[in-house]
Amino acid sequence: MLVRDYMTKDPTTVDPEELAEKVYVMMKKQKVRQVPVVKKGDLVGILTLGDIEAFMGRGTELKVKDAMITNPLTILDYASVEGAAEIMRSRKFNALPVVSNKNELVGIISVTDILDAFLNLLSFHEKPIRLEVNLGENVGLFDVLSVVQANSEKVISFSAATLDRNVYYFWVVNCKFGLVQRELGKMGCTSNIVYSERENEESLR
Repeated sequence: MLVRDYMTKDPTTVDPEELAEKVYVMMKKQKVRQVPVVKKGDLVGILTLGDIEAFMGRGTELKVKDAMITNPLTILDYASVEGAAEIMRSRKFNALPVVSNKNELVGIISVTDILDAFLNLLSFHEKPIRLEVNLGENVGLFDVLSVVQANSEKVISFSAATLDRNVYYFWVVNCKFGLVQRELGKMGCTSNIVYSERENEESLR
């Protein structure tokens, strides 16, 4: 998993000469907790809500440059999400500015973005189940496949049984088996979820 696939692209940026109070209102309105600070196209800092709040009460003329973190730690867009997570964990950061190999700001990756990445990873590797379908008379394979696809998150693969060419196996993720069984039943097909012996033992615990 690469940072560039999960970062927020073209993030809102602010100028170091802007009034901090004005930026604070904008950040509250947009519900963002940190913004990169850019001057003439170069990343010069990062500003968080906490930074501004720490300076509250020191005058209405406070500027972004007075409250921002200068020379912020960045991460390359082709770095791994795992690497970004480790940096943010060890430094207790909520976000990291993302730069290209030319050191141009291209995005920002936050804790929420990283959680989304790992949730996506868990979903991708979710263990498939094997669905056995006995084709009814005059029922085509692709008619059955359409039903299975429409009611499953993913169809990983399918194949015919070795001894009975009317029986097909579909490896599926997050299958709505009740709907599949009902729709296939209307077509004259029978279907079952097939577990290995180990899976059967676990399901009975």
